[in-house]
Amino acid sequence: MERRAGKSRRALGGGLVTVAALALTLFTGADVARAHNSLETSNPADGAALDASPASWVLTFAKDVPLDSASAEVIGADGVRVQLAAPVHGASAREIVFAFPAGLSGDISARWRLVGTDGHVVSARVGFSVTAPAGVPATTAALPTDGTTPATAVSSTAGGDSTTPGATRWMLRLLGYSALLVLGGLVTVARFVAPEAASTVQWRWTSLAVAAVAALAPLLQLLVFLDDTGDRGVIGSVPRLADSFDTTAGSMLLLRTVTAAILFVWLARPPGGRDDVLVSAPVLGLLTLHLVTLAYGGHSRSMAWPFLGIPVDVIHTAASMAWLGGLVVVTFLVVSSTDTVTGMAHYARFGRIAQRAVTAIVVTGVIQTLRLHGGIITLFTQSHGRWLLLKIVLVGFMLWVGDINRRRIAREIPADGTVLLARSALLRRAGVTEAVTGGLVMAVTAALVSSSFD
Repeated sequence: MERRAGKSRRALGGGLVTVAALALTLFTGADVARAHNSLETSNPADGAALDASPASWVLTFAKDVPLDSASAEVIGADGVRVQLAAPVHGASAREIVFAFPAGLSGDISARWRLVGTDGHVVSARVGFSVTAPAGVPATTAALPTDGTTPATAVSSTAGGDSTTPGATRWMLRLLGYSALLVLGGLVTVARFVAPEAASTVQWRWTSLAVAAVAALAPLLQLLVFLDDTGDRGVIGSVPRLADSFDTTAGSMLLLRTVTAAILFVWLARPPGGRDDVLVSAPVLGLLTLHLVTLAYGGHSRSMAWPFLGIPVDVIHTAASMAWLGGLVVVTFLVVSSTDTVTGMAHYARFGRIAQRAVTAIVVTGVIQTLRLHGGIITLFTQSHGRWLLLKIVLVGFMLWVGDINRRRIAREIPADGTVLLARSALLRRAGVTEAVTGGLVMAVTAALVSSSFD
C-alpha cells in the first residue's frame, strides 16, 4: 500500500512537470512583451553640441508613455537642478515633449524618469552642450541628418542618482517577503497543524516581531522609491509621504505599510485568553489585502494577461506562505518544543498541507512564467529569466527533500526508542535543510522583483 502511494505521488509530480514543460514548449513562439519602456531617440541627442539654447526636449520611447508616469529635470553648468514642467505628447503617444528653461549655456545634463506599472523607476541622462552665450533666443535643436538621435545614457531601475545601494534595496525586499511568509506560516500552522502552539508566549512574540518587520520594510522601500522619483534623499522624503499617491507603485507601498501596521496593533492587543487571534477574520483580511497590494505594485500588473496576473500572484504567494512559512514555523517553533512522537505527527499533518500548497505553487508558477516570458527562450537570455530558472532549481531541490521527509514519516513509527530518536533527528535535519533552501528561494525572489525584461 505504501509503495503504491509513493508511486502515485511520484506520478503526480512527474505529471505536473510534464504539463509545465509541454505548456512552455507550446508557447515558445509567443512574442515577449516588455515590462519597462526604453528610450529610442532624444532631441537634443546625447553628446550634441548646440549653438543655441534649445526650447524643448523631445523624447521618443519604444512604447506609449502615460504622461503622469514621466518627469524630468535639467542640471545646468553651475550644478543647479531645475524640475521641468509636466510633458505633453508629441507626434504620437510614444513621444513626449518637455519645455526647457530659457538661456541654457555650457555643459547641460538632462534626466528623464518613467515609473513603470511594476513600480520600477527607469531613468537615464542625456548630456549636451550649448556654446552660445546666455540670453540668446531659444531655438529648437535640429535632428542629425541621418535621422537618428541615440541616447547613450544607460537606463537603470535603481533610481538613477539615488544614493541607496542595490544591496540595501535587495535586503529590504528580502526582509519584507520573509516576514510575510513567516506570518503566513504562523496562520497556517495555527489553523491546520498545531492549534495548541498558538497560545504560547514564544508564538505571540514571534508574530509581533514579524508583523513589525512586515510594516517597517515597505515603509523604508517607500522612502527609497520617493527618493528615486524626487531626488530628495531617503530622510528628506519623510515629509513627502503624501506624494505616494501620485503613483500606483507608491500608493501600494504605502497601503502595504498601513495594513501591516494595523495587523501589528491587532496582534499586540491583550490576548484575553484567546488562542485563535491569528486565524481571526481581521487578520486573514489584512493579510489578503497585503498580498493584493504586493501583486498590484509588481510585475503581475504588467506583461501579458494582466487581468490574470493579480489573482494568480495572490494565490502563488499565499501558497508559498503556507509551504515555506509553515515549514519554518513547524521546524523551529513547533517540533523543537514537543516530544518525538508528537513532533512526527505534526510533520505528517504539515506534509498534507504542503502537498496542496506545492500543487498551487506549480500551477500558478507555470501561468506566471507563460504570462511574463511567453516561452522558454527568454528564461536564458534575460536577467529575470535566469533568476527564475535558479528559483525553479531551488524549489525542485526543496520538493526532493520534502519527498524524503514524507516517505520517512509514512513508515510505521518504530517501538524501539533508539530508532525513533534517530529517525526524529533525521527529520529535523531534513527540515532545517529544506528551510535553509527556502531562505535561498526568498533571496532569489527578492532579486526577481528588481530584474527587468528589457
